[in-house]
Amino acid sequence: MTFDVVALCRREPGPEAVVAALLTAGERSFVDFDADRRLIGVRHADGRALLTVEGARLVDVPGEVGRLLGLDVPPPVWWVEGRAPDEDAEAEAVARTFAGALAVATGGRAWSSR
Repeated sequence: MTFDVVALCRREPGPEAVVAALLTAGERSFVDFDADRRLIGVRHADGRALLTVEGARLVDVPGEVGRLLGLDVPPPVWWVEGRAPDEDAEAEAVARTFAGALAVATGGRAWSSR
């Protein structure tokens, strides 16, 4: 199982916004990029995974965010999803902080699975 977060961004989240939000993970974290799969991974200094972030996807179908998340968010919106290992309080905090920072930077809002 995972703890999931979604940043729903009003403006397209450019690399600067994503990097700035990733830096909120803390100074003892490392970031890996998988360009082929459009994934960004955040790891603790001890090597354990904290967060995996997917590339942004544009959602422009009315009602789609409501159908998927139960939130009334009109399109268009950029969807950036992250997953953290379940039952890891530090990973959950990193995920929440990342999604919140990205949402603030792009004029959106964040959602979490709990």
